[in-house]
Parts: sequence; structure tokens; C-alpha cells
Amino acid sequence: MEITTLIVIILLFAGVIGSIVPMAPGALFSLAGVIIYFFSTEDPSILFTVFGILTAGFTLLVDWFAGSIAAKYGGASSKTSLAAGIGGLIGFIVTAGNPLGLAAGVALTVLIREYLIHGGERDSLKAAVYATIGVLGSSIVQAVLTASILIAFLISMVI
Repeated sequence: MEITTLIVIILLFAGVIGSIVPMAPGALFSLAGVIIYFFSTEDPSILFTVFGILTAGFTLLVDWFAGSIAAKYGGASSKTSLAAGIGGLIGFIVTAGNPLGLAAGVALTVLIREYLIHGGERDSLKAAVYATIGVLGSSIVQAVLTASILIAFLISMVI
């Protein structure tokens, strides 16, 4: 096995792991693996390359926007969605990198901010639940997408 193939496999595995770990650039690891594969192989699989780039790009979009879209769908304001990102980061740091800290930071930020703005417990709780589900659901979707890139690469190596 060539060293570049090993690097690609490591990057693709890092992509899957990074999609589960908060604040880790899982999709970017996968994208880097696909690009290195394309430029280091004499006869790269165009089908895999296109699939990998499109899937990694879509995964980045899911990473960036799923939580905000879910919070907005739950009734949170745009400023609350932005504050939730900051609250999630603070929760992640305070709990020494625990993903539950990220989810709790998002939920508490949305809950408190929406309550202070609108005063309704029910609406605030709804927005907080939607935002939290969006963040957690986003991680699951990202893991599936980056795993599909890894599996497609391994299949392309065999075929």
C-alpha cells in the first residue's frame, strides 16, 4: 500500500470521527482525503471523486446550518440562533470537550434568550428542544455522510 493511500484512508477515518466530535472539521478531513486521492493517483476514479466532493460539500452545509435551521423552525429568532452557536461553544469548552456540554449550551442559550425576549415558557422550551435536536441530528447525518465517503473509497480500491 502506498503512503498516499494510507494518508487518504487516515483522513477519511478522521472525517467520520470528526463528524461526531463537536468542533472537529470532519467534512474537511474527508474532503482533503478525496482531493489528495485525486491528485496523487495516476488513474483516479472520477465517480468516487465527484461523489466524495459533493458529499463532503453537502456535509459541510449540514454542519453549518442544521442547528440554526432547526432553532428557527422551532420559533427562535436569528439572533438567538447565533447566540446558540456561541452558547454551544462555551458549553463545549466548560465541559472539557464533552458533546453533551455543547448540546446543553445550545439548549440553555435558546431557552433563556427566547424566554427573556418573549416571556413564554412553552415557546422557549419548544425552540430549545428543536435547536438541540438539530445539533444532535446534524452529527448523526454528518457521520452517515462521511462514512459513505469512506465506504465508497474502500469499494473503489477493490473494484
